[in-house]
Amino acid sequence: MFKLDEKHLEKAKKIVLNHRKKKSCDKCYDRGYIGVNENNLLITCQKCVDVDASMEEWKKYVNDYPELKEYFSDLFEEEGNTEETD
Repeated sequence: MFKLDEKHLEKAKKIVLNHRKKKSCDKCYDRGYIGVNENNLLITCQKCVDVDASMEEWKKYVNDYPELKEYFSDLFEEEGNTEETD
């Protein structure tokens, strides 16, 4: 079972904080994420984070790590499918 390394989790937290839209949020207590799931992945706050922008930055980060790119391959398949239909 895949579990995200702590160093990657910390980077994910920084990415989410960089893309917050609001200064204060009662849903995530100003962290930018609700919590962490069993795979050590962030559950992003939909209320105060620009999810699309944070996902784009996460994709760039994942691209530099083969072990992450393999696990998150579905993120890159979406891009490929979109390009084929254009």
